[in-house]
Amino acid sequence: MGLLETYDYYWNQMPDPRTNDLPFVRSPVLIPAILISYLYFVVKCGPRYMKDRKPYDLKTFVRYYNIFQVISNAYIVTRLLALGLITEISVICSIPDYSYDPIPLQISFIFWLALQLKLIDLVETAVFVLRKKDRQISFLHLYHHVSTVLITWLITKYIPVALAGFVMVVNSTVHVVMYTYYYFSAMGDKAPKILNTVKPLITVMQMVQFIILMLQNIITMVPSCPVPRLPAIVSIINLSINFILFYNFYRKNYPPAKKVK
Repeated sequence: MGLLETYDYYWNQMPDPRTNDLPFVRSPVLIPAILISYLYFVVKCGPRYMKDRKPYDLKTFVRYYNIFQVISNAYIVTRLLALGLITEISVICSIPDYSYDPIPLQISFIFWLALQLKLIDLVETAVFVLRKKDRQISFLHLYHHVSTVLITWLITKYIPVALAGFVMVVNSTVHVVMYTYYYFSAMGDKAPKILNTVKPLITVMQMVQFIILMLQNIITMVPSCPVPRLPAIVSIINLSINFILFYNFYRKNYPPAKKVK
């Protein structure tokens, strides 16, 4: 098989036809171009533009953005659960269903919705730039956003099935809690005092998420599991990197309290 034939096979024949023709999915350059533009803006262009300017307020935008994220992620979770994910459809070694039956078709479409949401997530980094919150634009932040868009795009393109839907349920549940916290923390002095206790738990919840998803992917590696191995391998590597980055962040920002002698 020549180079062009190989490209045509993997990029045009292997993808799931239910999602491949939806916006942002088929093109091999659109998502990478968006991510390259995103990185250029938040690392170079944006900071250069803001260098001699006062930070924008954007508090109203941030408040409604957090509400949007809570509602959108809650919709993804409730919709997948309503379709029987976990309760009726196994998320451990289940045979992928690429049919056009109502439930698998709806599950595949929810993956596309999740991809749109991950692209919208990139906006928050731009907000950090415009508000001069440079400390929040860390390697962890950038890697997490870029890798999440790429992984969600490839899952939507190739395996938008119930087995992978477990990722959406866990991740979106975490995001409901996380953006609820962000909504209240944006209140400043009026924010509930309990947020100081909740703040480190958000990072812990992220790390627990990565462990749960790694375990699910490890299970799919057993010989009796009727699913492709490559997606699990890629996912495990990415989840491991994310876990290490979040763990290092947690150790740096929430050191154990020193015991009083």
